[in-house]
Amino acid sequence: MSLSYTFSKEERLKSRKQIGFLFKNRQSVGSYPLRIFWAETEREDAKYPVSISFSVSKRIFKQAVKRNRHKRLMLEAFRLHKHKLYEKLRSENKQLNLMLIYVGKEPADFATIEKKYLKLMDKLFVQIGSKQ
Repeated sequence: MSLSYTFSKEERLKSRKQIGFLFKNRQSVGSYPLRIFWAETEREDAKYPVSISFSVSKRIFKQAVKRNRHKRLMLEAFRLHKHKLYEKLRSENKQLNLMLIYVGKEPADFATIEKKYLKLMDKLFVQIGSKQ
């Protein structure tokens, strides 16, 4: 399978039922200013091993423009590095629901978000591996 850097509609976590399941059965890891909630799911019909959603607090960033910018930056970090996560999950035959949340109180640039995202993925790999 070729390396694809796209982010398709099927990869987005939108279902209220799935999001409710995620927060009910969640585990989380953090690397300030990011936190990721994750839950393993059983979805045989899924084309992708991950469904992900992005969130930024309205309480912290009042303007939608700033919230949306941070969501786009998190999405870009995910999109550029998702192949590592997909390889690991496919090798272990797992499906995950993820919610990536920006918890910082001050704005961040892409370099910071990408660096913290990679650190977060390392922590997530450790937790996924230790769950077996």
